[in-house]
Amino acid sequence: MTKSKISSKVVRARSLAVYELEKLFDYIRTIDPELEPDQAIALTAYILSDLPNLFVQNPELVARIKDIAANIKQKRSHN
Repeated sequence: MTKSKISSKVVRARSLAVYELEKLFDYIRTIDPELEPDQAIALTAYILSDLPNLFVQNPELVARIKDIAANIKQKRSHN
């Protein structure tokens, strides 16, 4: 199996995603400080897996995501 080269942009974006995921994990532990770290990670994973349902129930979130995506693409086209 050949490994494909990952661009530095993708590496930076993944690092940002992991950083934000850790912040979510930390926040979950403030909601219930008695959770063990593995339990808080599992709860964080559940929350992430349920996000599409949250979006379906809240069309304004989808609209906001579309706005942010448009801004990102606009910045890309100006670089």
